Amino acid sequence: MKSFFVFFVTLLAALMLEAMPLPESLVWYRPEWALLVILYWVIALPFRVGVGVAWFLGLMVDLLQGGIIGQHSLTYVLIAFSCAIFYKRLRMYHRWQQGIFVCLLVSINQLVGFWVDHYLGNAEPTLMIFMPAIVTGLLWPWSFVILRSVRRIYAIR
Repeated sequence: MKSFFVFFVTLLAALMLEAMPLPESLVWYRPEWALLVILYWVIALPFRVGVGVAWFLGLMVDLLQGGIIGQHSLTYVLIAFSCAIFYKRLRMYHRWQQGIFVCLLVSINQLVGFWVDHYLGNAEPTLMIFMPAIVTGLLWPWSFVILRSVRRIYAIR
């Protein structure tokens, strides 16, 4: 029960960070907090956290951001599945190498989101859509250390 509560609190904190308002000049630099947290938990506990949790968290992000229902759910499921497949290999990489992989996965999320928004006529083509992926990849080593210490303090296995 304690492990579920800690896991739930980390996901709730990620959703709160997703909802945090930013100035217009910093919107392109907003990291994908929810995806960052779900990636950590899928890599750390792949048999307990998987595509179902990723789908639910994606649905929560869709509701939070007021977008199309299922857009983030689809990409989160694809990303969580690919992480679940490669979790043993990812654990062997250095943190900066994991950050590059996270950057690539978040880029997929950003690209799918852009395609949907562009199809609906809400987005113009720009390379700035990849900036959240770069920021998320750069934040990966620190968020990994923080979430790992939380997992170790509460002995979540």
